[in-house]
Amino acid sequence: MKFLVFNGSLKPDGESNTFSVCKMLQLAFNKLGHDCEIVTMRELDYEGSTDDVNDELKPYIMKMFDVDGVVFATPIWWGTHSCHIQAMLERLDFIYSWAKDNKYQPFYNKVFGTLVSGGGDGFQHIHGVLYSAASNFGFTVPPQCNIESKAQGIEEIKKDEDTFNQVKNCATNMTVWAKILKDGNPTVTARHGSVDVNEALAEGKRIPRKKGQKRKSKKHSDLYTDEDPKGTIHGLGFKDEATARASITKIRKSGRSHAHKIQAAVAMEQRARAAGKTGPAAIYRRYINSMKKKTKAKNK
Repeated sequence: MKFLVFNGSLKPDGESNTFSVCKMLQLAFNKLGHDCEIVTMRELDYEGSTDDVNDELKPYIMKMFDVDGVVFATPIWWGTHSCHIQAMLERLDFIYSWAKDNKYQPFYNKVFGTLVSGGGDGFQHIHGVLYSAASNFGFTVPPQCNIESKAQGIEEIKKDEDTFNQVKNCATNMTVWAKILKDGNPTVTARHGSVDVNEALAEGKRIPRKKGQKRKSKKHSDLYTDEDPKGTIHGLGFKDEATARASITKIRKSGRSHAHKIQAAVAMEQRARAAGKTGPAAIYRRYINSMKKKTKAKNK
């Protein structure tokens, strides 16, 4: 598995307590047989923004989609996290907005941990802020993945038993829970984004045909293949965005009822999301939303 550590220290690596603990964590992941990359943010030329910006930080943000876990590492500055870690929270805002709009969390099935170095108050405050943000971004926070290194000085940190044990716990628990999530894949049935429950349940809802009812009766939806094979819209897919667009065209030209078209699109969107095809799923979602607008206009 792969893990990514964002080092938010304001000091060069050779002088940074935070970076020293990051190296200990990297070594712990490596000893467990996993890859771990440290990104020292102060070395990057990046922009503070809530938009999707093309700069030296963006490739590492995009790399978050391909790893199994992410750690935010920071010193304590006046009781809170560093400006670089704050910049990370702000730069992830465009992903958070996309997730809400598309009702899909791309960071589901990934784990999150925190690493804080320094003396005095601030540990719990920083963990709380970062865990809250990570939860909203869709990460899973395993138990005891919050490293708190109070040791000062690189040589002292290397010999500090408390730091060593916390690093070991963090690496172990992140890898264990990352594997659980990868194998279990709860994303398939999990709720994504800020979906309105009533709207989601009503959308394309099936009304099964009762015994004695005609196949085309308006008292049931009769849209499923096992009940109405002749009514099935064939050739729909979600392999890629081009396939999804072609499928939307088939649905539009199918001659089926308004409700039938919505339900067909909803089924394909759900299958695409379960397969991790976010692009095709978003295309189906846009079509569904356009059809819902037509439904509201009809009901006025």
